[in-house]
Amino acid sequence: MKATESTRAAEPDLDLAVIGAGLAGLTGALRAAELGLRVAVFEAGREHKYPANTRYSGGVFHVAFEDIHAPPALLEEALLAATGGFAEPALVRALAEDAGRAVDWLAGHGALFGRGGPLAFMGCMLQPFSLREPGLANHWPERGADRLLAELERRIERQGGVVVRGARGRRLCMADGVCQGVEVEFADGTRQVQPAAAVLLADGGFQGNPALVERHLSPRPEALCARGAGSGRGDGLLMAEAAGAWLRHLDRFYGHVQAAEALTDDALWPYPILDLVASVAVVVNGSGRRFTDEGLGGVSLANAIAAQADPLSTFVIMDEPIWERVGREFLLPPNPTLEERGVRIHRAPTVERLAAQLGMPADVLARTLADHNAAAVTGRGASLAPPRTARTSTLGRPPAMITTAPFMAIRLCAGITYTMGGVAIDAHGRVLDRHARAIPGLFAAGSTSAGLEGGPLSGYVGGLAKALVFGLRAGEQVARERRAG
Repeated sequence: MKATESTRAAEPDLDLAVIGAGLAGLTGALRAAELGLRVAVFEAGREHKYPANTRYSGGVFHVAFEDIHAPPALLEEALLAATGGFAEPALVRALAEDAGRAVDWLAGHGALFGRGGPLAFMGCMLQPFSLREPGLANHWPERGADRLLAELERRIERQGGVVVRGARGRRLCMADGVCQGVEVEFADGTRQVQPAAAVLLADGGFQGNPALVERHLSPRPEALCARGAGSGRGDGLLMAEAAGAWLRHLDRFYGHVQAAEALTDDALWPYPILDLVASVAVVVNGSGRRFTDEGLGGVSLANAIAAQADPLSTFVIMDEPIWERVGREFLLPPNPTLEERGVRIHRAPTVERLAAQLGMPADVLARTLADHNAAAVTGRGASLAPPRTARTSTLGRPPAMITTAPFMAIRLCAGITYTMGGVAIDAHGRVLDRHARAIPGLFAAGSTSAGLEGGPLSGYVGGLAKALVFGLRAGEQVARERRAG
């Protein structure tokens, strides 16, 4: 079978039909194909370079901000720390044990890796490096992740598989509790049932479905910055739910803290982000009060901002030393880029005058900052409401004093990249029903699946590593089951 842009005819009966041509789907398809299976990948995007979070990513393969080749025991410890013990133990072990193997497999299948920065977790980054300039337009084309998707597709084709564009999964074909194929809708609205011994759902979460986002993540989905492809519409998890799958932990997402102007300006996302600045400073709502623990890091902060009744009423409050020091750290730092690209930074010689600019009660904001500064001096952040911690496993930091004029503020918004919850799976990517039993013939990987990320800490472990490992494991499990008859 050869790769094609679109088709209305079903492929011959398949061993594996894959929904979604991101990293998880293409990995599962290629691994199954090289093990001798007949595979086809159905991708809803119609363009040659269809939108995909993998394509727009920075290409950094890490496990909970640790080097992906670190010993499995260290990775397992990091995963548990990042999620506060929330992640499913079997999935944690699978990711920790197979992360290095999976990256080595990917390197043997066309991926070119290099060290992308000085931090430990930047040791395995796709080349040519992306994230070399702010904004979306120029950071990804012909860079590592973009090239990787094309290479994986070429290799699937060489193994006899096919990637079909303009083909959206709509319904799983079930018989006596067994998945036997998938109904696909093509770009012209026609539908075709594709028989398959197994189906792998890898279409990337539900961040592109405003109704689901409103139900599970934010009362105002239109106030969130779509910090990614936005192509995940929840098709996989909805199809799986209709087939009896167990949906879990839909209330968290991976994203970052963005300037509010990123909502309408693609030059301001995916980077710069305000995670580190917000983590050492104070994040307040429109009344001048804190509403979350800044020390949990940027992913947790983004979730807390999104959950506000008005996510765009939030501000980070800091002083000039924070902006000049922390604001110049990390990848593509916000200082000076944000202001150069039109983001408004409020400045005032006193807290009271800053509050007036923001339309907040001056006494409330002054009390918020006084309490923050006292906690920074005494180390008693736990006594604040909400408590103030410094969780380094999620790139959180201790509070910094905010005492030196000019006092500054930036209006914030939550940038959402992918959702963390979804379809429950076991360590081999098999979809589980509501009684935690595997549904024969049905698999899920990547952001379609649940069990590794989320929870009270909005624990993030690395989307590319998760997609790669469980796409690989799913492809191998399908091959084992086909050989066993």
